[in-house]
Amino acid sequence: MGGIAVALGILTGCGVAPVEQAPGLPAAATSGKVGEYPSMTALRKVEQAGVAYDLTWAITDSPLIVVAPHGGAIELRTSELTSAIAGADHTQCQFKGKLPAGQNSPRLHVTSENWDTEECLILIRQRPHALSIHGANKPGEVAYIGGRDTATGAELATALRSAGFSVQQPAPADIAGTSIDNFVNKDADGAGVQFELTTDLRMLLFPTRDGPPSTRGQAFIDAVRSVYANR
Repeated sequence: MGGIAVALGILTGCGVAPVEQAPGLPAAATSGKVGEYPSMTALRKVEQAGVAYDLTWAITDSPLIVVAPHGGAIELRTSELTSAIAGADHTQCQFKGKLPAGQNSPRLHVTSENWDTEECLILIRQRPHALSIHGANKPGEVAYIGGRDTATGAELATALRSAGFSVQQPAPADIAGTSIDNFVNKDADGAGVQFELTTDLRMLLFPTRDGPPSTRGQAFIDAVRSVYANR
């Protein structure tokens, strides 16, 4: 982990890095509604850290990193799921929208192919397993599993189906997550897993913001963690 510590300049004695400290423009720059940014680099030149968004990470020695690229108020409950799946065992990185309701998406939503958040990419490149948690705008309580790591995706699908969840793997083309430019496929093996979870499913798993998982939510988390337990 020494190389990561040098690259980020943030590694503490316990291996946890708190909130990203990049400066932003004055708060006035975040007023109004704008279109989707072409990259995270562009977004962070305009939006103010700590006002429009928080960028956080926690580092462990695990070979897995769990990422919420559209967390907080952008795609609801993806942050809660990321934190629960990562737990204290796995590295995680989260970009959390914190603008007033109705202003976070699409304003703070940057597509996975353009999600060039270097602090997170440094961590992703150092690990053989990456899992990204997204929200899908589709009906029902369904988990769509995509990404280039189809072997792990199939294991996750089996574990979740065994726990009683509706799963589609591979995910349909519009949310397949198989592009080599997708940040989740930039891990050490060049193949990660992308979860696209419908709103109804996410609300079932975590009924309240920042609250604990439901019984079904805990079953979902346990199923996912079991697949990565021995990696």
